Amino acid sequence: MSGFVAIVNTRGAPVDRNLLDALTASLRCRGPDRQQVWAEGPVGLGHALFRTTLEAQYEHQPASIDGRVWITGCIRVDARRELVEKLRLGAPLSLENTPDSELVLHAYHAWGERCLDHLLGDFAFALWDGRKQRLFCARDRFGMRQLYHARVGDHCIISNSLHCMRQHPAISDDLNDQAMMDFLVLGDHVWMDKTQTVFKEVNTLSPAHQLILTGGRTTIRRYWDLPTDVPLLRYRREEEYLEHFRSVFRQAVEDRLRCNDVVISMSGGTDSSAIAAVVSKIRPGESLKFGLHAITVVYDKLHPCRERFYSSLVGEHLAVPVQYIVADQYPLLAPSVQWTRPLQIYQPGLWLDLGQQTLQYAPVILTGSAGDNLLHYSPVLPTMAEANPLQTMRQILQLKVRYGKMPGLGTGLKARLRILTGTAAKRSSIYPYSPWLDRDLEQQYGMRDRWNAHWTPTLNDANAQPRHTQLSASLMSPNWNTDDLEMSGDLTTPEERDPYLDLRLVEFVLSLPPMPWLYQKHILRQSMSSLLPKAIIERPKQPLGTLASSLIEQARFGEYRPSKALLKYVDAKAFRKATAGSGNPYLDYLNLRPLILDQWLQML
Repeated sequence: MSGFVAIVNTRGAPVDRNLLDALTASLRCRGPDRQQVWAEGPVGLGHALFRTTLEAQYEHQPASIDGRVWITGCIRVDARRELVEKLRLGAPLSLENTPDSELVLHAYHAWGERCLDHLLGDFAFALWDGRKQRLFCARDRFGMRQLYHARVGDHCIISNSLHCMRQHPAISDDLNDQAMMDFLVLGDHVWMDKTQTVFKEVNTLSPAHQLILTGGRTTIRRYWDLPTDVPLLRYRREEEYLEHFRSVFRQAVEDRLRCNDVVISMSGGTDSSAIAAVVSKIRPGESLKFGLHAITVVYDKLHPCRERFYSSLVGEHLAVPVQYIVADQYPLLAPSVQWTRPLQIYQPGLWLDLGQQTLQYAPVILTGSAGDNLLHYSPVLPTMAEANPLQTMRQILQLKVRYGKMPGLGTGLKARLRILTGTAAKRSSIYPYSPWLDRDLEQQYGMRDRWNAHWTPTLNDANAQPRHTQLSASLMSPNWNTDDLEMSGDLTTPEERDPYLDLRLVEFVLSLPPMPWLYQKHILRQSMSSLLPKAIIERPKQPLGTLASSLIEQARFGEYRPSKALLKYVDAKAFRKATAGSGNPYLDYLNLRPLILDQWLQML
């Protein structure tokens, strides 16, 4: 994941070249292969290259094809050949030695801001158009790549590294108390305001958004949303659905394999195993040549799991070497890592070793993190109404026999009844409300109201929602970005790529009849049945469960003395209970947050 930075002095003062050099140098660990800068008048761009694609050997960012429009960014473009065909360039373009940044430049010259309508892949970039004196920035649709921005005085600063942003002398270390309280109440996976960071003066650009700076004025707008008008796909034969899925899924995987070597994060579950199955079929002599390895994290004693067994089945079946990392040995919340925000990463040492062992094999790791979200079964009556009633009943019975459970129909009647009878609130969250918050800040930021707004269902929620609405909540709410977790600037980490966040695959899933294809990921299991062992195809979802409780019990905390910085956010007396270990996994999960925040605050 390359690093980049852009500076614009909005009142026309020349960019401080020494500052630009220093900010770019701070990105060295993100881009160890080459660091370069470009500056002209009030604008400066910096780039630190991490070669993760075959074409990156020709990459020289900041880049331009005409000397007037310049770009810097972390960019991986999918469907490159299709993009070139749409561009209809006058001179032929050799894709083998054309880096992704050059394709984005061609797209911008052809379509301007609307180039984003034609770009697929993972990207965040800053583009300076000298002809229009305009800065144009964008982030990919699902937010796999990060983009921070700040307007402080006469300075506009852009980067994909929070560490780099903090090196600019105009940006203070003042904390965003709202973000701290949100973490304590909702955890690291939920931010009520996705544009916030932990620092007051730094914001993030939301996924599928663009930022334009011109004439000293900043404008931010959404450029894409999940389509609402995808027609429902209707084939006569079930095999046609499976063939279509296999084709689109292979395309999504293959576009993420433009590298010499790749690692798969393989749990032995269906999602990651399906990726491994497709990758293993792309052999030398076809379209790509690469080295393939898999890494599996296992708990043998502390929190026994069957990941080793299932992962070994996949490895042997596909002839893919699997390396196992035994996670039992890694202690809770150690060693201390300076994250870019408080994160519920219970075993930082495991995270560090996973990244470094991955880099021994490849700069790229494929994950199936979004598989559950994309293939989430959320039946809606409008789509079922278009189906043959007899066929629907037959499918329901077949699924009941196959998976041992009756698929829901999505009427929302049970949820509506719970809400009307007042029993819904009790079932709205398995996590209790945080009992140790500082009362003044709790009231100042309305934390109980924010918690209730997040967890308490409404009658509108209980109604059967359109398919795209449900998928939007599942795909667009999580933070998929993993390319800027560590803030010290001392660590190079592998680039994560997730085929389940490929736009073509997402649009295909939107077109599927939920019954039967999304129940228990039926489309994935059936399409992979000839490529994977039967035990993998039939394996049910295996949540990790009470890992937090197991780690707390192993750690055996003594009396914990919170720092002065933490006591701004929590009540000291109530906090003492946080380290005792309740025996309730949900309480233990909740009570780790103050400890995580305290550790993070002490490292600032």
